[in-house]
Amino acid sequence: MKYYAIKSPKIKKIVTIWGECLALTRGVKGVLFKSFTNLKEAENWLEGVSQVAPQGLRVYVDGSFSPDFAYSGWGFVVVENDKEIDRGGGITEFPAESRNIDGELAASIKGLEWLKQNQRTGTICHDYEGIARWAKGEWKAKSPVALKYIEEVKPLLGKNSFEKVEAHSGHKWNELVDKLAKEAIQKAKKEKLGSALSDGSTGQMLLGI
Repeated sequence: MKYYAIKSPKIKKIVTIWGECLALTRGVKGVLFKSFTNLKEAENWLEGVSQVAPQGLRVYVDGSFSPDFAYSGWGFVVVENDKEIDRGGGITEFPAESRNIDGELAASIKGLEWLKQNQRTGTICHDYEGIARWAKGEWKAKSPVALKYIEEVKPLLGKNSFEKVEAHSGHKWNELVDKLAKEAIQKAKKEKLGSALSDGSTGQMLLGI
């Protein structure tokens, strides 16, 4: 049996039927939900009770995309024994071919580069499955962005590992990198628009509108 914990500013509820969970969450702004196989874990998540924090070095990564901007945003945060020790964020080098996926993959590369530069080994924690699948050769790459990722990730793998985390589940580090990726886009929008205005050109061209 699965338990679906649902929380929003208005409700806190646990249901056991997926259809009921869907009916309570679809189209609802600010709602979070997560599935569990254990009722106690669902209750703890609902009440904000933390599970035992994972130990070791972990790099949380995420990407973002905005329809009114040509590039994807990326963000990463380095966590050791559940304490932040570094972070980074920015936009992709080239316009996005696959919306937020470009940012997700860029964040993974940036995180692995951090590990290599600092001579550390850790776990890349991601919510987009392709980050690990392509890196480990479990998915066959077809798109240009995936092919580029495979080429760049191979020399960075070393003994590093990957771990999938659930997106938009209230996980504090995953939520933080999602925020960093979004903020990178907003910052780049302002900078590129300011540059366009100072050059006497239109911001629309640079923003990919």
